[in-house]
Amino acid sequence: MPPSTTVKLPPQLVRQLRTFRRRLRTVKMLEAVCLAGIAVILSYALLYLSDRLWETPPAVGWLLFFIAVSGLAVFIPWWSFRWVWQRRTEAQLARLISRTDAALGDRLLGVIELDSEKHGRQYGSEKLKKAAMEQVAREVSARDLTVNIPRPSHRKLFVLLAVLAACTAAVCAVSPEAAGNALKRWVRPFNPPERYTFTQLAPTPDSLVIPMGESCLYEIRLAEGTKTRPQTAEYFFRNRVSQQAPLADGAYKIHIPPMQQADSLEFFAGDAVRRLNIIPKGRPSLLGAEAGVAYPAYMARANGREAMRAGVISAPEGSTLTLKVSASQRLQSAEDAQGQPLRVDGSSVIIPNILLEKEPREIELDWMDSDGLAASRPVKIRLEPIEDKQPSIYLRGGENDRYVLEDTSIELEVEAADDFGLREMGVEWQGEKSFYDGNEDENGASAPKPAGADKPAPGLRGEKVLADGQPTQTGLKGTFLFQAKALKLSPQRVVIRGFTQDYKPGGRRVYSEPMIIFVLSKSEHAQMIRNELERITSELEGMIRRMDAMADEAKRLKGMESGKLKDAESQERLHALADEEQANRRELGDLLNRSESLFKEASRNSQIDPAGMKEFMKGISMLKPIPDGPMKMAQKQFRDSASESRSEQESRKDLNDGENSHSEATQALKDTMNQLSKSAQDMEASTFVARLRQAASKEDSIAHALAGQINTIAGMTMEELDPSTRREMETIATLQNASTQDIGWILEDLSYYKSRTGERIYSDLYNQMNAFSLREKLDLVHGNILNAITARSIDESRLYAATLRHWAKLIDDYKKSRRGGGGGGGGGGGSQSSISDAEFEFMLKLIRMIQQEQDIRMRTRAAEQEHRKKLPPLPHEYRQFSSHDSGAFPALRRRSGSRSGIFRQAQGNGIQTGSTTGRAPGGHFRPYPGRNQ
Repeated sequence: MPPSTTVKLPPQLVRQLRTFRRRLRTVKMLEAVCLAGIAVILSYALLYLSDRLWETPPAVGWLLFFIAVSGLAVFIPWWSFRWVWQRRTEAQLARLISRTDAALGDRLLGVIELDSEKHGRQYGSEKLKKAAMEQVAREVSARDLTVNIPRPSHRKLFVLLAVLAACTAAVCAVSPEAAGNALKRWVRPFNPPERYTFTQLAPTPDSLVIPMGESCLYEIRLAEGTKTRPQTAEYFFRNRVSQQAPLADGAYKIHIPPMQQADSLEFFAGDAVRRLNIIPKGRPSLLGAEAGVAYPAYMARANGREAMRAGVISAPEGSTLTLKVSASQRLQSAEDAQGQPLRVDGSSVIIPNILLEKEPREIELDWMDSDGLAASRPVKIRLEPIEDKQPSIYLRGGENDRYVLEDTSIELEVEAADDFGLREMGVEWQGEKSFYDGNEDENGASAPKPAGADKPAPGLRGEKVLADGQPTQTGLKGTFLFQAKALKLSPQRVVIRGFTQDYKPGGRRVYSEPMIIFVLSKSEHAQMIRNELERITSELEGMIRRMDAMADEAKRLKGMESGKLKDAESQERLHALADEEQANRRELGDLLNRSESLFKEASRNSQIDPAGMKEFMKGISMLKPIPDGPMKMAQKQFRDSASESRSEQESRKDLNDGENSHSEATQALKDTMNQLSKSAQDMEASTFVARLRQAASKEDSIAHALAGQINTIAGMTMEELDPSTRREMETIATLQNASTQDIGWILEDLSYYKSRTGERIYSDLYNQMNAFSLREKLDLVHGNILNAITARSIDESRLYAATLRHWAKLIDDYKKSRRGGGGGGGGGGGSQSSISDAEFEFMLKLIRMIQQEQDIRMRTRAAEQEHRKKLPPLPHEYRQFSSHDSGAFPALRRRSGSRSGIFRQAQGNGIQTGSTTGRAPGGHFRPYPGRNQ
């Protein structure tokens, strides 16, 4: 069997198939290119058109970009794969032809299969294969295979591409700016430039901050290079109807209504679109202000801070302020009323170096926060200068008018205050003019005259600084221990004032209201005690009259007919009796307290007759049990008789018992009044002795004063004297006139006293004084002094002084003789007291000793405090041992603790012998009316 051979396709058929393949590739390549070009141009054109209509969203931009990319990256690769790779063999081409011409395609596919080696071995005849191939080749050669290219659309696509390109080119030629902007936005979707619009708007922020709750106008202006200028723009807020904004002066004015919450604004002008976020926000408001204060140099104070209160910052006049005004939010800028910029620090405005002068001033400023909001109105802060006013000072120590012995200590409280600082605080005193030292011994004799006492000296004036202040100390307190004897003040009227001073330049001392203290001699003090005792006796007498009227009322109620005692009117009268009894008890308790205080004060004066003091003590002992004894019982029985729960018989019994108790109390008051009257008479008698001796001392002082001037004025008249000497002589004459008046008052009081007592000694003395015509003779001495007749005036003053002492001795001898004749067993006290005169005098001495001890303790305490001010502070371990009373006369304290049986008996008789902490008597004492003041 001959070897097999391969039959090849006819060349003409092969050429036909290759021509078909080239044509197919060309057509499909054109289609792919046209499709890619259409995709690119269409993507760009769509972006251009979109930008003309609105602000193309980034997602749309990216989508169009992907369309262009896919046109290049999809169509051409897809063409290459489908029409090149999948149409490279004759069999693949035959199958493609069979889609349009099935018969032709099947024959081509058949001969192509015959051409393969695989099928060539199936047929034994090569001639038959060749004949079949040639037949198909002749049939194909007569036909155009290119008509079998599936759906050729390259011409249409090319035309479409050309039209799109031409339109795009035309648009670019008409508006190159918009086309160029669209191209940039098309190729850069990841970072596109701002969209170009024919209507150009000026730049606006993305967010607009507006005042909360306020309507406002907002302008959107056209840019200078805008192509179009729409006459009307449209805008709307979220969920609201759109509104029109006409063009005026190149801007559109948008009315923004009041808002409380954030909103958005969309604005359309031609093809321009703006979107703004509207953010309502409160305007920057004033939170507060404070000032750093540099105080005036004279205050010597460290710099401080003053806060604003009610819109006002106050600082001392002359201060320099650094004002810090705080806003509610962070600030961008601030300026004053003149438009000058101010320093901004965060949310605060700093205004330095503000000099605060006498007149108030107002700082006005305006500010803008970081969002461009200004304050609703200018911020105003008032700077108020505080005048450095005068300090205030108060002097306290009881009542303003005080009557004390010259050796009695009074503790006065001084308190000063100032608004900024005190320099010092103290006390000053000023006495009246004094011509004698006022010191007398127990017998009334004048003490030796010190050097220089022959001349009249003005009242002593002195002062004492109690505390030194500091520039920052606004208050000072202190105590001042006043004792006339320690201050070398004779009995006289002393004016005491507290003083203080601040640090203000040119400032003067400021004084308190004056306190007047009458320093009394022992005779004047005794007269005051007697007058007060007489006043107490007079008030007791008035109470006795009222109690007698109450007894009459009780008797009238007892005499009522049966059954009428329980009437409403009778019951009311019984209640009135009980109420009046209670009022009498309360008044009597006050009188008892006054009497005990008066006894304590009287015990200070050694010139008061002990016999009168003893009678005074008896009277207090008699008075003490009455308020809580019969008077209290009478009040209860009157109240019980008015009770509705009591029967008439029981009420009558209670009324009868109440009348008896009331009568008992009335009789006890009468006995007490008689006792106190007797004590007052004894004291008055002793005061005559003291007053006569004091008058004698005054005449001696006048004689000494004249003796000191005799060498200067001898042989001269008043007109020839030097003015200072003449003034001294006139002052001596004034003292002589006062002494004459004292003698007149002694005569007047002696006249009343002799009439009340009927004792012959006082009648004889009164007659002697009238017969001697002492008052008229003293008037002549007064005239001689005014006429510079010095020697005669000296002799007469000494003579009259001796006469006055003689009369005082007569009364004193008479009193001693009476006391000796009456026995020493009790002085007529009967059952009221078992204390002898000697024991009572010892008790008085003991009381005076305790009073002196407490007075010494007060002065020692004051001295210790004064000394401690000058010492450095003690170490801490020693401070617990520091005490005002430590070491102050322990022996005296031990001695005062062991009191004798006589002293305890005096306490049992109702006399409170303890001292009132060295203070002078209070409001119960009144001076005898205007005689030796």
